[in-house]
Amino acid sequence: MIRLNNKGQSLAIFVIFIPVLIMLGALVVDLSLAKYNKIRLDNIAKQMLRYGLNNIDNAPYDNMVDLIYQNDDEIDDYKIDIDNSNKNIFITISKSTKGFFGSVINKEIYKEKSSYVGYFKDDKMMIEKKVN
Repeated sequence: MIRLNNKGQSLAIFVIFIPVLIMLGALVVDLSLAKYNKIRLDNIAKQMLRYGLNNIDNAPYDNMVDLIYQNDDEIDDYKIDIDNSNKNIFITISKSTKGFFGSVINKEIYKEKSSYVGYFKDDKMMIEKKVN
Protein backbone atom coordinates (compact mmCIF):
# COMPACT_ATOMS: atom_id res chain seq x y z
CA MET A 1 0.00 0.00 0.00
CA ILE A 2 1.24 3.45 -0.88
CA ARG A 3 1.11 6.19 1.79
CA LEU A 4 0.50 9.74 0.60
CA ASN A 5 2.02 12.81 2.22
CA ASN A 6 -0.76 14.88 3.93
CA LYS A 7 1.26 18.06 4.56
CA GLY A 8 -0.21 19.90 1.57
CA GLN A 9 -3.77 19.53 2.85
CA SER A 10 -3.21 21.61 5.97
CA LEU A 11 -1.44 24.29 3.93
CA ALA A 12 -4.43 24.53 1.56
CA ILE A 13 -6.87 24.84 4.47
CA PHE A 14 -4.65 27.49 6.07
CA VAL A 15 -4.55 29.50 2.82
CA ILE A 16 -8.34 29.30 2.48
CA PHE A 17 -9.08 30.44 6.05
CA ILE A 18 -6.53 33.28 6.36
CA PRO A 19 -8.62 35.79 4.29
CA VAL A 20 -11.72 34.82 6.28
CA LEU A 21 -9.92 35.47 9.57
CA ILE A 22 -8.56 38.79 8.30
CA MET A 23 -12.04 39.93 7.21
CA LEU A 24 -13.51 38.83 10.53
CA GLY A 25 -10.86 40.86 12.36
CA ALA A 26 -11.57 43.90 10.17
CA LEU A 27 -15.29 43.56 10.90
CA VAL A 28 -14.61 43.52 14.64
CA VAL A 29 -12.46 46.66 14.30
CA ASP A 30 -15.17 48.39 12.21
CA LEU A 31 -17.93 47.58 14.68
CA SER A 32 -15.74 48.75 17.55
CA LEU A 33 -15.09 52.04 15.75
CA ALA A 34 -18.82 52.53 15.18
CA LYS A 35 -19.56 51.83 18.85
CA TYR A 36 -16.80 54.24 19.92
CA ASN A 37 -18.28 56.98 17.72
CA LYS A 38 -21.75 56.35 19.16
CA ILE A 39 -20.46 56.68 22.72
CA ARG A 40 -18.55 59.82 21.71
CA LEU A 41 -21.72 61.37 20.21
CA ASP A 42 -23.64 60.55 23.40
CA ASN A 43 -20.99 62.28 25.50
CA ILE A 44 -20.97 65.36 23.25
CA ALA A 45 -24.77 65.59 23.46
CA LYS A 46 -24.70 65.32 27.27
CA GLN A 47 -21.97 67.95 27.50
CA MET A 48 -23.96 70.29 25.27
CA LEU A 49 -27.09 69.77 27.36
CA ARG A 50 -25.25 70.56 30.59
CA TYR A 51 -23.87 73.74 29.06
CA GLY A 52 -27.21 74.71 27.53
CA LEU A 53 -29.20 74.12 30.70
CA ASN A 54 -26.70 76.04 32.81
CA ASN A 55 -26.89 78.98 30.37
CA ILE A 56 -30.48 78.68 29.14
CA ASP A 57 -31.30 82.30 30.01
CA ASN A 58 -28.36 83.61 27.92
CA ALA A 59 -29.41 82.19 24.48
CA PRO A 60 -26.85 79.33 24.37
CA TYR A 61 -27.61 78.09 20.81
CA ASP A 62 -24.52 79.51 19.05
CA ASN A 63 -22.17 78.43 21.82
CA MET A 64 -23.68 74.94 21.76
CA VAL A 65 -23.03 74.68 18.02
CA ASP A 66 -19.43 75.78 18.61
CA LEU A 67 -19.15 73.17 21.35
CA ILE A 68 -20.22 70.44 18.91
CA TYR A 69 -17.48 71.27 16.43
CA GLN A 70 -14.84 71.78 19.11
CA ASN A 71 -15.39 68.18 20.21
CA ASP A 72 -15.84 66.57 16.78
CA ASP A 73 -15.41 68.42 13.49
CA GLU A 74 -16.81 65.52 11.41
CA ILE A 75 -20.42 65.86 12.60
CA ASP A 76 -22.80 65.54 9.64
CA ASP A 77 -25.98 66.95 11.10
CA TYR A 78 -27.30 68.41 14.33
CA LYS A 79 -30.60 69.71 15.59
CA ILE A 80 -30.98 71.80 18.72
CA ASP A 81 -34.41 72.85 19.97
CA ILE A 82 -34.42 75.21 22.95
CA ASP A 83 -37.72 75.85 24.75
CA ASN A 84 -37.04 78.78 27.10
CA SER A 85 -40.55 78.87 28.54
CA ASN A 86 -40.38 75.26 29.84
CA LYS A 87 -36.56 75.24 30.15
CA ASN A 88 -36.21 72.19 27.89
CA ILE A 89 -33.51 71.44 25.33
CA PHE A 90 -33.73 68.71 22.70
CA ILE A 91 -30.53 67.68 20.90
CA THR A 92 -29.96 65.27 18.01
CA ILE A 93 -26.49 64.71 16.54
CA SER A 94 -25.61 62.35 13.68
CA LYS A 95 -22.37 61.23 12.09
CA SER A 96 -21.40 58.83 9.29
CA THR A 97 -18.31 56.65 9.41
CA LYS A 98 -16.69 54.68 6.60
CA GLY A 99 -14.60 52.12 8.43
CA PHE A 100 -12.55 49.49 6.59
CA PHE A 101 -15.38 47.91 4.60
CA GLY A 102 -16.77 51.33 3.74
CA SER A 103 -13.38 52.34 2.35
CA VAL A 104 -13.34 49.23 0.17
CA ILE A 105 -16.75 49.96 -1.37
CA ASN A 106 -16.37 53.78 -1.06
CA LYS A 107 -19.52 54.20 0.98
CA GLU A 108 -20.23 55.40 4.52
CA ILE A 109 -21.84 52.36 6.09
CA TYR A 110 -22.08 53.29 9.76
CA LYS A 111 -24.49 56.08 10.67
CA GLU A 112 -24.53 56.94 14.35
CA LYS A 113 -27.23 59.12 15.85
CA SER A 114 -27.57 60.46 19.37
CA SER A 115 -30.74 62.11 20.72
CA TYR A 116 -31.11 63.55 24.22
CA VAL A 117 -33.47 65.82 26.10
CA GLY A 118 -32.52 68.00 29.06
CA TYR A 119 -34.85 69.74 31.49
CA PHE A 120 -35.22 70.84 35.09
CA LYS A 121 -37.33 68.83 37.52
CA ASP A 122 -37.61 70.06 41.11
CA ASP A 123 -34.65 72.41 40.50
CA LYS A 124 -32.51 69.44 39.47
CA MET A 125 -30.98 69.10 36.01
CA MET A 126 -32.27 65.98 34.22
CA ILE A 127 -30.71 64.52 31.06
CA GLU A 128 -32.44 61.59 29.37
CA LYS A 129 -31.94 59.65 26.20
CA LYS A 130 -34.66 60.49 23.72
CA VAL A 131 -36.28 57.46 22.10
CA ASN A 132 -36.98 58.04 18.41
